Amino acid sequence: MARLPIPRHLLGSATAHDVGSLALSLVRSHDASHILRAASWRNALAKVGIAAPFAIVHDLGLLFAADPRSAPIGRRDALTRIPLPPEVDADLRRYETLLTEVAHSEVTERARAWRLSDDLVAVLLLKILAPVHERFTAGRRIATPPPLSLDGELYRDLEGQLASLFSAVDRTFDAAYLRHVASSHMRIVTNVEQIDLDTLRLLGMFGAEAGAANVLGMLDLLTVLGSPEANDVVNFSLDLLPSVLETKKAGGQQIFGMDGYAGIARRGSLDSLLLSELALPDELFTQRFMENELFYYVHEKENEQELRLHYIAIDASASMRGQRQTFARGLALTLAKKLLLRGEEVALRFFDSRLHEQIRAKPGRRSEAGLNVPYLLSFRGERGRNYARVFAVLADELTRLVRRERKNVVLYLLTHGECNIPPETVEALRRSATLYGIFILPSVLPLELDYLGRLHRAQVVDAKTLADRTLRARRALDIVADVAGESPAATRRSTVPPPPAGSGSRDPAAEPRG
Repeated sequence: MARLPIPRHLLGSATAHDVGSLALSLVRSHDASHILRAASWRNALAKVGIAAPFAIVHDLGLLFAADPRSAPIGRRDALTRIPLPPEVDADLRRYETLLTEVAHSEVTERARAWRLSDDLVAVLLLKILAPVHERFTAGRRIATPPPLSLDGELYRDLEGQLASLFSAVDRTFDAAYLRHVASSHMRIVTNVEQIDLDTLRLLGMFGAEAGAANVLGMLDLLTVLGSPEANDVVNFSLDLLPSVLETKKAGGQQIFGMDGYAGIARRGSLDSLLLSELALPDELFTQRFMENELFYYVHEKENEQELRLHYIAIDASASMRGQRQTFARGLALTLAKKLLLRGEEVALRFFDSRLHEQIRAKPGRRSEAGLNVPYLLSFRGERGRNYARVFAVLADELTRLVRRERKNVVLYLLTHGECNIPPETVEALRRSATLYGIFILPSVLPLELDYLGRLHRAQVVDAKTLADRTLRARRALDIVADVAGESPAATRRSTVPPPPAGSGSRDPAAEPRG
């Protein structure tokens, strides 16, 4: 088969420098899709100032993303046509030893099985290469490379062109970087082994929802990979998520074949036509028939789901640090995933002395409006607390939201036992939303809040439950099941005592059920 000519715009000096460096790559993949993925990793790293040669990014990235059978480690045929200095040849041998060791680590083997997204692979490369790159660039000024094209057709049949592209420009930088990477063997292996497998597994579960669409997203992901606090939330979430990932959206039709009609619809058979339609004049009947405006009795009726928004507000004040923060964020992440799998719309928001950025998640649109998992895991509140102001603002926002979108809102409040909200603010919230309180107590003291009787639903998690991993996971799953309406018995273990006499007016319909 005739070799395709290389596109002209690949022969520009900057692009040729990047693509031509693949002659030095030792992960021998001839799949154009692998080179395309490497180009996306290269562009992501360039955004945060990591100007590593394309060959290095290509090799290390494919160790996390490609099957070793389709991308074995070894020298390319192009290298046989390139005269290499003895020192570069020795660096390549050391570099091959490094790649072989990384390829056989547990982290890369698990990562390949979990099929990580390109955004996540790019962040792993950032975590591995950033310390090495920082030492290499100490005292140097290295220009940020231009972005590579993400047109897959441009990277087909490059193998025969690599020798000429490699020789077209000076390779002093590539050779120096290769030597630095080869001499940083232990540091790179250590960086790989320090990647937490539980965090990687959780991020892999969420796919595009755990991606990094911009530089801030990459930094959030990098923070998650190195944060002990985030790791606690990850471990707790992994105890919960397997129980909800099998959730499916309830849909379909109700069929009333024997017991009568389900209702009236615009479509049906002539024998089920409403008799009143036959009284119409012939011309009007024909027009309404052609425009599907006639009414029919129907045996089948589509299940109609009301428009509903689940609004999860998570307390991020200093009082929630430690086990309370772990429980609240793990529960919020699991609850949001459960509701999304059921076809519901979810909004999540942190608050301390103010309301922070809202995350709006819709089912079936992960990449555009999905859960920002890295943000949820890494967020840190540093602004004290002011519940009166926060919930006054939230009440106004919910009022406008209900008026604008005409949705039924369920507000979930994840906080501790000292979240004091003015009664008038609670009443304003009640007018716009169904209130579901989840109180994570800082001690064994009873829960005493003036507005408790005004909530439509309430759950309490005590300190004893938080201290036991098994009880903590079971309690969180009970709450998730209660929210989803799957376990009525769960609420009997979480009853909240009625407020004391004189605490304000009480609506019997609003009393916590249990």
